[in-house]
Amino acid sequence: MKTLSIILAALFLTFPGWAEAGDQDDVKAAIDKFWANVATRTPDTSGDSPAGVWQAASNGSLWNFQYPAERAAQTASSPYTNNFQPMHVTVRIVGSGKDVAHAVYYLVGTISRDGEPVNDNYRTRVSQVFEKNDGKWLLSGAHFSPLYGGSGVAPDAFSSQNKR
Repeated sequence: MKTLSIILAALFLTFPGWAEAGDQDDVKAAIDKFWANVATRTPDTSGDSPAGVWQAASNGSLWNFQYPAERAAQTASSPYTNNFQPMHVTVRIVGSGKDVAHAVYYLVGTISRDGEPVNDNYRTRVSQVFEKNDGKWLLSGAHFSPLYGGSGVAPDAFSSQNKR
């Protein structure tokens, strides 16, 4: 068993790209899982850093800090259904401990309310930062900048005065 451990360690030191490729795949899987959960409005806080997430939405809002429970409540209670697909995801593993990941991608899809389209051509750019914590990649920051239709819905659309 000791010999196997030494061989594996030597392989990872000789070919560090193998380990990085696995981490890149793990980050991509976390991104896919997050947006699948958003589409069904069943948020999973296990993908967020327990310390919280800094984010700036594509509607032009300012930086916003939210704890995982707040992000989950926002998704679950929203009157909107966001059905988005991440496209052209690129992940770069950085940091001296290779424990930080920077992901960039395009997000495309639709926003609907009560089954009616509000924005049927949502497109935005996404930049996210993940931290590796106990072997799991957790989201700690996100920035969304609009492309065509990427501003989503008006910032005041979430206010109580705008309910149908």
